[in-house]
Amino acid sequence: MRRKLHAQFLAVTGALALGWPGLGLNPAAMAAESLTAEAGSQRTQWTLSYQGKPVMVYVFDPQKFKPYVKELNTLKGYGVLRDAPEDHLHHHALMYGIKVNDINFWEETAGCGVEKVVETSVPEISSTTTGQPEARLVQTLFWLSPEDAFFPNAHTQPLLIERRTLTLTLNTNNQETALHWRSEFEVGSKTGTVTLTGFNYHGLGMRFLKELDALAVHFTSAGQLGVEPGKQVVSAFPWEAVAFDPPGKPATIALFGGLDNGRGESRFFSMRTPFAYLSATQGLDREPLAYHRGEHFELNYLIAIYPEVKTVEALANRNRSWVSSAR
Repeated sequence: MRRKLHAQFLAVTGALALGWPGLGLNPAAMAAESLTAEAGSQRTQWTLSYQGKPVMVYVFDPQKFKPYVKELNTLKGYGVLRDAPEDHLHHHALMYGIKVNDINFWEETAGCGVEKVVETSVPEISSTTTGQPEARLVQTLFWLSPEDAFFPNAHTQPLLIERRTLTLTLNTNNQETALHWRSEFEVGSKTGTVTLTGFNYHGLGMRFLKELDALAVHFTSAGQLGVEPGKQVVSAFPWEAVAFDPPGKPATIALFGGLDNGRGESRFFSMRTPFAYLSATQGLDREPLAYHRGEHFELNYLIAIYPEVKTVEALANRNRSWVSSAR
């Protein structure tokens, strides 16, 4: 409760600082005040809510294998993501995982690597220059080999050090919940060189609710993507989306790639059966990426969800604005 009140206090004091003649508040500040953050009882989860409805839940138990987005919902209060299904317990709703020096950070069994959270900020709530509510959460992660995974932080030697910044922006005009996932990496003290590899689906992946699997329609800037039953498709496009149209709860979730990601092109893995899946990859199964001590690299993705079936044209326009803002 104290964390929730603190986040609300930041929103209100920020509003007062902005000022609005005659009232002491302005519309942007009032919008930000409607976005709140609440910590879980174990301080290993943040729930961001807008006007009382959860829009994002982020979990980061340091005794687990990785932190991830457990929920990313539309502004109408419902989402499409599924966490830890029985068939693949390591499939978290929206998660990032690859292989580093042949250590598997995607799966979660003995011998796999651990993305250990060593520092987490209180979400900073504000509003954009155009008055959209926004929340920013920053974490430091150590990517650890199994033998280092559960030692005290001061005694661990990470393969990678990641600074993860999650920026959630809500656009009530077009009913968009948008999450900018930015990960800045540097090579850790464990080694002088890291080699990034993985399967064709390794990257930033998302799993969908069981009842939505059969309804998933994958599409890109070129139109609907023909993902045949039992087939996997990996393709290079600026973005890819999945739309669902169940009665009363239509939704589209889209993944947009950043131009400064490794290799400069976005690749996407798509599957419809035995379950629907979408992930943004760097093609590490085809060609590894190597970085040396002292080098830095980063990944940027935008994930957006809407309570409607979006058109190709609408998402193409959104991609243009995303690319333009990143320059």
